Amino acid sequence: MKIQNHFVLTAAILLPLLFGYPPEGCAQVTSAPILAGGQPSAPPPLSPDASFFYDSLAPYGQWVWVDPHGWVWTPNNVAPGWRPYTDGRWAYSDAGWTWVSDASWGWAPYHYGRWFFHEHRGWCWVPGSQGAPAWVAWHWGDGYCGWAPMPPGVGWQTYSDWDAAIPVFGWCFVEHRDFYEHHLNEHVALVARNVTLLGLTRNVTRFEVRGGAVVNLSLSVEQVERATGRPARRYSIAEVHSPGEVRGSFKARTAINIYRPVVRETRVVTPLPRQGMEPRPPVTFGQLRRNEAVQRDLEAQHVRERAALEKMHDAELRSPPPGVSAPQLQERHQAEHREMNEHVNRQKRVIENRH
Repeated sequence: MKIQNHFVLTAAILLPLLFGYPPEGCAQVTSAPILAGGQPSAPPPLSPDASFFYDSLAPYGQWVWVDPHGWVWTPNNVAPGWRPYTDGRWAYSDAGWTWVSDASWGWAPYHYGRWFFHEHRGWCWVPGSQGAPAWVAWHWGDGYCGWAPMPPGVGWQTYSDWDAAIPVFGWCFVEHRDFYEHHLNEHVALVARNVTLLGLTRNVTRFEVRGGAVVNLSLSVEQVERATGRPARRYSIAEVHSPGEVRGSFKARTAINIYRPVVRETRVVTPLPRQGMEPRPPVTFGQLRRNEAVQRDLEAQHVRERAALEKMHDAELRSPPPGVSAPQLQERHQAEHREMNEHVNRQKRVIENRH
């Protein structure tokens, strides 16, 4: 009986997908605006900023229309729980702490434009023309350093309440001792811990314009050196003439390759996407198997994260942090459990809509 019920449930979900329409209750997201008569309109034109980056980023992700931002870009081949500014490292340069990405496309979305989280598509990048070492807000203190993408539409010159503008789950925290690591995604704290770590640290975000370039002054190199107990290697900025020259990033271990183009409207070769304007192609069994594999990996990841959180909580119960009472520790753990549940549900929504 259980096997028969499972077959009926699976068929109810998979058959509609095979014939090109979603099962009842699944959210649908279109990339093209809808006219009053219910028909999708033609793809809107690209903004000058989007047109400049469009062809270069198209092979590595998807361009979609999201109100009110217009054309935005989302990377392919990233995990559901992926966050910007995790696939790389920090290096100290003439412009302050600079993000050096491991991704082929990292030259653009990590130094231009802003990121925001879309509940159906995950993290999306809004193109921008002003470059920076990294458009992130910073937290520091109590043995931890944190950073998070600055949201679009917020002027960094005048805005200061970044904690109110950035979602809790958008932050990445590492212990001071791990700040120099080359693959920081392996050292970032669990998302569920952010709700605690934001309270233990303070916002230190500070940028300035010097010589026409944006400089990151949020963390001094001496501050980081004292906290880590290790000297920081100093790098100069080496400007290169194409995105391809950025790969490898470090030139003779003394310079960071940065591509600083003059962002302007550019002729676009790659066709604009027309999602929502044409019938969705049927889903193949191969795609369904890949989707199921992604779902299994996601569930396994959640099991590991919950186990790691429980292990951390058990350690804190045996040896409470200094100055934290038993009721305060219980409240902290409850808040982290709630954050973990929200994190899991958020990832599931993104996966469902991707599929």
